[in-house]
Amino acid sequence: MSSTAMKSDEALIEGLGADGLEAMEPINARVSVAASAVDVWSAISESGNLLNIHPFCERNAVERWDGARSRDHVHYYSGVHYQREFLDWFDGVGYDLVLGPPEARTALVRWRIAGPAANTESPMCEFSIKVVALLRDDVPAAERDHYAEKMIRRPLPSYLDSVVRGTAHYTETGTPVARNQFGTHPIYSPT
Repeated sequence: MSSTAMKSDEALIEGLGADGLEAMEPINARVSVAASAVDVWSAISESGNLLNIHPFCERNAVERWDGARSRDHVHYYSGVHYQREFLDWFDGVGYDLVLGPPEARTALVRWRIAGPAANTESPMCEFSIKVVALLRDDVPAAERDHYAEKMIRRPLPSYLDSVVRGTAHYTETGTPVARNQFGTHPIYSPT
């Protein structure tokens, strides 16, 4: 199943019924991959894919894997557990999802492949992940900003960098990433 039009961040957030949530500025990570877009799509669209590409993921329990109706669970080495609920699925290009603890939505996430069309065998493409964190707007501004700095702005760039690099590594070599392959993470996989 694939969607035909990619919605803006604002449209997706509005569609979530995100009343009471404030969207942060997006945080992005991008990597050049020495493999075709077809190969990257194969790596990220496979059920349970996080075990191959995500260096902080201990388990990736799949509840259902059916395009835009997919839902899975990320169990990090630190014990943190998030649910990924897919919103849109663009065959050969990527997908949009919401992420957070079960029963909560804390981020809108976009996975994308760019470069030569997914139906070509060009040996190069780019892969990116973009996160728009969602913060509760009923929390005092100073507390919200402190939380955003400590839990999102500082730790998220290195986290995303590790995941996009893990995707490139797996796609280029066929070898799943190792735990903390690109360094530890204080929230999701400490030493």
